[in-house]
Amino acid sequence: MLESLASSMKQYFSIVSSASLKYLALAFLTYYVSVVIYGIRWKLVLNGIGRDAPLKELVKAILASIFMNNVTPLSRSGGELLRMAWVSKRAHIPVGVSAVSIVYERTLETIPVFALFLVGMSYFSSGEPLPLVLLGIAGIALIWIKWDSFVRLSLRLFRTQVTREEMEKITSLRKMHNLNMIAILLSSSIWLLDVTRLKLITMAFGLNLPWSLIAVISIANLLFGLIAFTPGGIGIIEGGLIGTLTYFGIPMAIALSVTLLERFVSYVASSLVGLAVLLTSGGVEIWKALKSQ
Repeated sequence: MLESLASSMKQYFSIVSSASLKYLALAFLTYYVSVVIYGIRWKLVLNGIGRDAPLKELVKAILASIFMNNVTPLSRSGGELLRMAWVSKRAHIPVGVSAVSIVYERTLETIPVFALFLVGMSYFSSGEPLPLVLLGIAGIALIWIKWDSFVRLSLRLFRTQVTREEMEKITSLRKMHNLNMIAILLSSSIWLLDVTRLKLITMAFGLNLPWSLIAVISIANLLFGLIAFTPGGIGIIEGGLIGTLTYFGIPMAIALSVTLLERFVSYVASSLVGLAVLLTSGGVEIWKALKSQ
């Protein structure tokens, strides 16, 4: 048994070590281009509220938040709080205002991925997906229709006071059609880059999977991330991605290698970069101040 395990590990290591460095470098590039686009989208939403923050600080906040998301249970349980505290400290934006901006950009983000979610549900749901679909639509519609009430509730929860002018700008966000369209396009480009990253990683192992199949696998990966309750989705995302790849006929050894490389880019390396930003940009003090509140 030990000999079989050692042989399998040797095989996996041989496959991983044979991965093309060119495609791996491009996969890293697509990941961090996505982070910059996240920052641009957040900046546009803040500008719509009448607030401004340097793009550099927003990108730093996002990178540091990725690390916090990867080490705290449940998706975004610590990262989003750190983002709010970061812009509050660095750009003097009230926590409640930054919270609303993050909720709003996340709400817009659901629009371009909603059709993709339906596709994923049709592939991977053993039950009837319609109730979940209707529940998702109802939740988004409720936030959109009752946006004013939602804003006031958010500000009350974060004990933040805003001026009348700021309140008017926050509640008028949904009427800014140009901003919303640009934010949706940016969100769509982020998802396309995620698909491209997975395509590049499979190409690093000599696979030439159709883009349609890569898209479905990426959707499944997104769904596993949404249901994950462990820090950074450890265990759940890896198992789900390996299972999905083998379901579509990818040999186990290659499926494991693709998963390890993808998670190295999206989890291990991103955590190290986020930790470096946290340690060198005053993020530790911001996090301690947040925990003390």
